[in-house]
Amino acid sequence: MSFFKRFCYCCYRTEEIEINEESRILPKNKADNSGIQKFESPYTIFTYGITPPNLHLFKLPLDWCRVGILKISCGAEHLLMLSQEYQLFSAGNNIYGQCARDPEKTTTYKEDNRSSQETESSKYIRLKPLVLRNSKVIDIATGSYHSLVLVKDLEDRVPGTIYTVMAFGHETGCGFSDKKHNHVPTEIFSRTKFKENPKNVYAGQMRSAILLESGKVLMVGEWFNGSKQRELKEIPLHLEENDQLKKIAIGKMHAIFLTKNGKTYSIGDNTYGEIGFSRDTYNKQLPALIPFFRDINAIDIAAGARHSLVLEETGKLFAFGDNSEEQCGLDTNRAYEPMEVETKGILGKKSVVTRFIFCGDAHSAVVTSEGDLFAWGDNTAGRLGIKGGLSIYRPRLVDDLIGRNICDVALGGFFSIFLVGPKTGSILSKEENILKTRIFGTLISHNNLNQV
Repeated sequence: MSFFKRFCYCCYRTEEIEINEESRILPKNKADNSGIQKFESPYTIFTYGITPPNLHLFKLPLDWCRVGILKISCGAEHLLMLSQEYQLFSAGNNIYGQCARDPEKTTTYKEDNRSSQETESSKYIRLKPLVLRNSKVIDIATGSYHSLVLVKDLEDRVPGTIYTVMAFGHETGCGFSDKKHNHVPTEIFSRTKFKENPKNVYAGQMRSAILLESGKVLMVGEWFNGSKQRELKEIPLHLEENDQLKKIAIGKMHAIFLTKNGKTYSIGDNTYGEIGFSRDTYNKQLPALIPFFRDINAIDIAAGARHSLVLEETGKLFAFGDNSEEQCGLDTNRAYEPMEVETKGILGKKSVVTRFIFCGDAHSAVVTSEGDLFAWGDNTAGRLGIKGGLSIYRPRLVDDLIGRNICDVALGGFFSIFLVGPKTGSILSKEENILKTRIFGTLISHNNLNQV
């Protein structure tokens, strides 16, 4: 870390709220006298940084999310939001049509003329859902300036349950062969060609990925050597026997893969150490098992533009790659091999561990086993929701969210979005429900949760 950043950190660290029983804004939960009682509230959006206009502190209407939000995904300056009832919403920068609206007709959102006595209903966000005719959206992903949706064909035009993938926005990330940006959701996956259904979609920067039911991975967009791939191309991923791919995290020039057996693979450029190999390794053109994690059971991964995070099953957090904005939370400018991020005593009591991890382009965040949200890294335009310097050196509590139920977190290129709400919608509660359901033999899938 530079002397200037160390100086700024020392100046601002006195503002940091220490995690202890006395610093909480809400009392202990009297039911068990152990945890901290969280504040029950409607689903409410907190946004920081260069954000889509007029989203901060707005509530989600009940008809959007009677049973909660399934997933939020952020690009550089736009977002997609998918409710548990599979309604899709978009907001933010639409210069390339990444919000599925005609850029030439898109107008800047303006506040309605209101009386001095603002009504309670005016605090609810007003966005129209995106409707894809005869299709049901079941997964979403965003790159910097493009979007992907995994949809189910409700017409069943071909016998059997048919899923496909549509893209809209910047032509590179979408892989459009005509090299034209398009705001109209356009099919980029052919089941006729690949003979199976897509299972999940992923995106990052100017790249898109599709995970098929068989475990195969297809990618399109800017390739890891800088060239442009305009047709879906299979990424050969050689896993151990009886293992399957679980999650993909995509950065600017690299990608990380996590398997159900906890193995971590990477591909792409290693200029900053973002693929987790030594500085002698310039790049990996094919996915390779990261040596450091050979005997470590990982449960989650996240990728920023040039850095990566890996969460180990006991709650240990590892970071590698570019740390110029402190996004790795390490005392080095670059980490060419994974290093553990110091969290003991920082996240709270020593028994508190990291449960969920997130990356923006140059900032990071975690949710702990107590349901608290910590963030660090690039704080330009206040994108971390933390008062202080331009970069935050280590995980720090996001003050506005103390005592609230964290329901979802999404970090974009230049902003962050945090969703709070009722306890039943918190990501900790969702995880507990998934575990309970699986004990009884029923499979539930949630794209934002660590699976076991």
